[in-house]
Amino acid sequence: MSPMESKIAVEVDPTRLRPIDADLQIPDTAKFSSHTGWTPEIPFQKTMEDLLNYWRQRVSAGGHRFLSR
Repeated sequence: MSPMESKIAVEVDPTRLRPIDADLQIPDTAKFSSHTGWTPEIPFQKTMEDLLNYWRQRVSAGGHRFLSR
Protein backbone atom coordinates (compact mmCIF):
# COMPACT_ATOMS: atom_id res chain seq x y z
CA MET A 1 0.00 0.00 0.00
CA SER A 2 3.00 2.27 0.22
CA PRO A 3 4.42 4.07 -2.78
CA MET A 4 7.84 3.36 -1.25
CA GLU A 5 7.26 -0.38 -1.03
CA SER A 6 10.37 -1.20 -3.08
CA LYS A 7 12.50 0.83 -0.65
CA ILE A 8 11.18 -0.81 2.52
CA ALA A 9 13.40 -3.51 3.96
CA VAL A 10 12.32 -5.81 6.77
CA GLU A 11 15.19 -6.73 9.06
CA VAL A 12 14.81 -9.27 11.84
CA ASP A 13 16.90 -8.80 14.96
CA PRO A 14 17.37 -12.37 16.29
CA THR A 15 18.37 -11.04 19.71
CA ARG A 16 14.84 -9.70 20.18
CA LEU A 17 13.08 -12.97 19.35
CA ARG A 18 12.12 -15.59 21.89
CA PRO A 19 12.46 -19.28 21.01
CA ILE A 20 8.73 -19.75 21.63
CA ASP A 21 7.67 -17.04 19.14
CA ALA A 22 5.66 -18.50 16.28
CA ASP A 23 6.99 -17.96 12.77
CA LEU A 24 3.54 -17.87 11.18
CA GLN A 25 0.14 -17.32 12.71
CA ILE A 26 -3.06 -17.58 10.70
CA PRO A 27 -6.10 -16.65 12.79
CA ASP A 28 -9.39 -18.44 12.22
CA THR A 29 -12.47 -16.68 13.58
CA ALA A 30 -14.86 -19.49 12.57
CA LYS A 31 -15.19 -20.90 16.11
CA PHE A 32 -15.81 -17.45 17.59
CA SER A 33 -18.33 -16.63 14.85
CA SER A 34 -20.19 -19.91 15.32
CA HIS A 35 -20.54 -19.27 19.08
CA THR A 36 -21.46 -15.59 18.92
CA GLY A 37 -22.92 -15.01 15.46
CA TRP A 38 -20.40 -12.22 14.94
CA THR A 39 -19.19 -11.45 11.45
CA PRO A 40 -16.78 -8.67 10.48
CA GLU A 41 -18.39 -5.61 8.91
CA ILE A 42 -15.18 -3.97 7.72
CA PRO A 43 -12.82 -5.97 5.50
CA PHE A 44 -9.25 -6.44 6.77
CA GLN A 45 -7.82 -4.65 3.72
CA LYS A 46 -9.97 -1.57 4.47
CA THR A 47 -8.82 -1.61 8.10
CA MET A 48 -5.17 -1.62 7.00
CA GLU A 49 -5.77 1.23 4.52
CA ASP A 50 -7.53 3.29 7.19
CA LEU A 51 -4.70 2.68 9.67
CA LEU A 52 -2.04 3.62 7.13
CA ASN A 53 -3.92 6.79 6.15
CA TYR A 54 -4.39 7.72 9.82
CA TRP A 55 -0.64 7.57 10.44
CA ARG A 56 0.15 9.37 7.21
CA GLN A 57 -2.08 12.22 8.39
CA ARG A 58 -0.61 12.23 11.91
CA VAL A 59 2.97 12.28 10.65
CA SER A 60 2.33 15.03 8.09
CA ALA A 61 0.54 17.17 10.69
CA GLY A 62 2.98 16.71 13.54
CA GLY A 63 6.30 15.88 11.95
CA HIS A 64 8.61 14.25 14.47
CA ARG A 65 6.16 14.77 17.37
CA PHE A 66 3.66 12.10 16.29
CA LEU A 67 4.77 9.62 18.96
CA SER A 68 5.14 12.02 21.87
CA ARG A 69 2.80 11.78 24.82
